[in-house]
Amino acid sequence: MNYRNLLILPLAVLLVGCSSPTHQDSKTSQTTTSAKATVSSTQKKTKATSSTSSRTQTATTRSSKTARERASAANKSVTQPTATTRLAALNQQLTKTLGKQVLVPQVDGLTSGSSKLNMRYSGDAANYTIHYSVGQQAQPFNAAAVVDETTYATVTKTTYATTNAAAKQVGYRDNKSTAGLPTVDLGHQITAHIDAGAGQRYIMWNEGRWSLTVHANMMHEDAGVALAKQAVATFEQVYLPAPQSVGAITFDAISSGSGPLDQVIQWQAGKVVYQVKAQEMATAIKMAASMQ
Repeated sequence: MNYRNLLILPLAVLLVGCSSPTHQDSKTSQTTTSAKATVSSTQKKTKATSSTSSRTQTATTRSSKTARERASAANKSVTQPTATTRLAALNQQLTKTLGKQVLVPQVDGLTSGSSKLNMRYSGDAANYTIHYSVGQQAQPFNAAAVVDETTYATVTKTTYATTNAAAKQVGYRDNKSTAGLPTVDLGHQITAHIDAGAGQRYIMWNEGRWSLTVHANMMHEDAGVALAKQAVATFEQVYLPAPQSVGAITFDAISSGSGPLDQVIQWQAGKVVYQVKAQEMATAIKMAASMQ
């Protein structure tokens, strides 16, 4: 075979390929360039459309979220418990009857049953007692039917002739009376004194203008210390009204949570003595603390 002839033909083809491009090649090149430009333009449009779509979706999401938040806020407003509304309505009726100078709790101190809270009172603007109870249903203010319900708390206002006379009616005890008695640590840097006798046990201490006493019997002396520690811890979080000169608190570890209103908070404000009594210590504290 003549290999020399085979080498000449590819060389000729190669020389032809190296010559200037033909009109067809130019068209092909232009078409390719145009296609690239079209693709690039399409990609830019796609990116712009995608970006616009993304912004639109984000705006829509934000709008929807805002709408949901507003709807949620509206629902919360509508579905709030009626406890505050019920007490506020009763207090409004009491204020209309006794006048704006009346000082009453702004919370009912309950853990349940607030929507069925009932209230009745006796007395006048200078001297009154308010009874709080929970019934089978909400009754009108001062309704006769409320008398038969079990009172879980009372608030009393008593006006005296002078400030000194009012102060004397508060069962305040200064810390001098407990000097020399055994002590017990109640936590929060509070040390109480213990007075015991005739089967009874009294845990006593002072905080500011308040004197505090927890009563228990010798059979339940641990319950007395436990209640006293609970009271001290609570007063670290809740602040009672500041007495003008004196205030006194008496809690009973034996009857706490039962029928008698043996959890008592009283304080002097000028010629007036306010007193809150309740079945439970926590109830008395919450109600008294809201009388600011």
